[in-house]
Amino acid sequence: MKKSLHILADFHECLGEGKYFINKELVRTKTLRIIRRAGFKIVASRFHKFPVTESLGESGITGVVIVSESHITVHTWPERKFVNVDVFFCNYTRDNSRKARDVFKFFDTLYRPQRTRRKEVRRD
Repeated sequence: MKKSLHILADFHECLGEGKYFINKELVRTKTLRIIRRAGFKIVASRFHKFPVTESLGESGITGVVIVSESHITVHTWPERKFVNVDVFFCNYTRDNSRKARDVFKFFDTLYRPQRTRRKEVRRD
């Protein structure tokens, strides 16, 4: 039985609040909180806010969280109302699929995409 689930998604035409596209500390705090609630141990995290540009205005963020069971990444493009999310929790002794889907649902609820391209990959 494959016990690891890797969810990759693109969120298009997001209706979530603008602060979740540009405020790295807010997204960091919320992401770390949901990971801890899911029962995972955070090893390291790094969130980066891209600089404001004259042509695009407010720029997005990239966040990476390494957990003992793998990783989560989030990338935002506020000017396009677009978000990319990668949720992967591996484990050879228990199935983390439900937890991976719960964490993914958090991002889906936060960004409220009108269209989602999602792929689930079962890994050994």
